[in-house]
This record gives sequence, C-alpha cells and structure tokens, in this order.
Amino acid sequence: MELKAYTLKELEPRLTPVSSGITGIVSISPLRLVSYLNNPRAEKTDHVLFEMHHEGKLVAYRTLLPDCFYDRKGSKRRFAWLSGNYVSPEFRRKGISTKLLQHAEAYWDGRLLYTNYAPDSKAVYDRTGQFPVLTRREGKRFYLRASSKELLGKRTGFGNVLQKGDNLVNRIREGKLQKIQSPEDRDCTIEKITIQDNALRSLVEKEQQKSLFRRDVDVFRWILEYPWVTTDQVNPIDYHFSYEAKIFENHLLKFTLPGNRGIGFMWLVIHNLRLSVPYTLTENNDIFPHMADVILKTMASSGCAYSTIRHPLLMEQLAGHRKWFLSIRNMPQLIFTHKNMADLVPDNLEIQDGDGDVVFTG
Repeated sequence: MELKAYTLKELEPRLTPVSSGITGIVSISPLRLVSYLNNPRAEKTDHVLFEMHHEGKLVAYRTLLPDCFYDRKGSKRRFAWLSGNYVSPEFRRKGISTKLLQHAEAYWDGRLLYTNYAPDSKAVYDRTGQFPVLTRREGKRFYLRASSKELLGKRTGFGNVLQKGDNLVNRIREGKLQKIQSPEDRDCTIEKITIQDNALRSLVEKEQQKSLFRRDVDVFRWILEYPWVTTDQVNPIDYHFSYEAKIFENHLLKFTLPGNRGIGFMWLVIHNLRLSVPYTLTENNDIFPHMADVILKTMASSGCAYSTIRHPLLMEQLAGHRKWFLSIRNMPQLIFTHKNMADLVPDNLEIQDGDGDVVFTG
C-alpha cells in the first residue's frame, strides 16, 4: 500500500472540465476541485486530499475542507472539516480508513471537525477516542410529500416499489397542496436579491459576529460561484458523493418589515426533492413567521418533498403549519471536534445549518 498526500498547490494540475472523460475511481470531482482551489479560507500549502494506492491503483481516499473559527478570545483559528471518505469494497475492514485519518490528524495537528457522517465513518472516528461531541443541535424534518424512494430506495433495493407508493400518495395530496399558494404577504416585503446587495453585506457583518465560524459575504459568494453539484449533462464518473442533479437552485431572499422595524435574510437551496435553509439572519424575530410561510410555499410550488430545519425559532414557526405536512420527525445534528481543539471553542456558540460542507450540496 502506498499513501499519497496532496496540497492544494499540488492538485492544480488535476483541473479538468467536468464534462471530460475520467476513468477509474475519482477522489475529488472536477467541481469540488475548482471550489477547493478558490476557497478564500484555504492556503495553497493546505493538505486537502489523502489517497491510498494498491499496486498503482487508487483504492481509498479522504478529503478535507479548510475553514476557520473564532476561539474564546475572539482570535481566528484555522482548521479543516473531515469531508469525503471512501474505501473500495474489496479493501474494507483492513484499517485503511483509519490510516488516512491518522495522516490527516498529523498534517493538521488535530485541528479537525466533522458532522453529517456516515455510520461507517463515525465508527472510525469513535475508535480513535479523539473526537468528543462539540454540540448537539435539535432539528426537525418536515415531510410535505412522500419521498420513500429517495430516502430508502438504495438502502432497501425496492426503489421501483417505493416510487409507485410515493406517486400514489402524492397524487392524492396535490389538490390539497395547491391551496398553500396564498395571497402576497402585505405585512412584510419579500424580494429576491443577489450577493451584491448592500443591505445583505451590512446584515451579515453584524449578525455573523455571533457565529462560531463567522462566514462573511466573501465566503457566501465563493459557495454560490463554485457549487459542488451541476444540472448539466456530464459524463458519468466513478465518484461516490453528490455531483449532479436534476434540480439545483440557490435563492437569496430579503425580508423587510414596515416602519423600519428590521430586515432579514434567508438562503434557500433546492436539490431535487429536498429544500434546505443553510443561513438565516434577522434584526427582528418577527420575521421568522414570514420565513416559515415562504419555506412552505416554496416547497409546495417547487415539488419539494422534505426540508430539515434546525434554527429553533424557524423550526417552531414551521411546526405551526403542521396540518400541511405528512409527518414531522426529530432530526438532531451532532458536531464533533478533535480533542486538540475542544478547549478553544467558546461556550454559547452559534452554528447555522450551512456551516460545514453541506451548503455546497444542499
């Protein structure tokens, strides 16, 4: 076995159009590579890819996403998110994933965080004893339409059967869902904006000071300009994470209450049947009911099946519309930090749903 570690600088020669033919296992998709190379929080010397080769063939890999947080003294600290991790089936249970993780720990001096884990990956982290829970974020998943094929099809192998059941349930429900399209909200002005909006920049600068990661407009622009998912027709590649979709849309919305009572910002991502809300920022909590209304209406009009919300006030408001939903399930999120960082993270931290790498795929 041969392990190879790559910095961002060393990955630059790998740049290739997403539509070009690529053979063999792909450790980082063309879209993710372009995004990585344009990360405003990364340095060219950051190690972001670790590969394991057997007899000249790639059999496993781990990727990392550089980021930063602000410690108890307000000082900026660089770290990396544990992101993609894959081992070819015939090489599993041989300790390869553990070796890749150990090398990532060494290169980053333990400055690592992770969330949105697969069970097998978490088992690897747990065995190290190095990753205590940083925080548990309560959340709820709101099901507006049946989507058992998307959620369970690959796991059960009964995708066609599940699809037929979904279609039947959704045909019955569509008449009801059409009634969600209510008149325009006269108590709050809602408009689509771009990342260049001046009011947005001011709001982000103010409200993100409360956040552990303090992602600013420049980071938001990078996320929007370099997504990891495309709706273009591309040649199939042997890549085991999201890189293509039928629908992938970002919507930035500004909410303005009358009488100068405050503004708010909500970022929506539609990825096939899923709607996510990576970031919400407000000057006035009275905006959250209007945000919940928009989420419900957008899900209904865009054909979305479900949305997972973890902002407590937004979750509470959306739960007030429970009569429209097929079901609502608890969906907590755990975030883990390496022991080398645990004492640096401040208490009462604020984390948004888009923090980490999930915002790139919705």
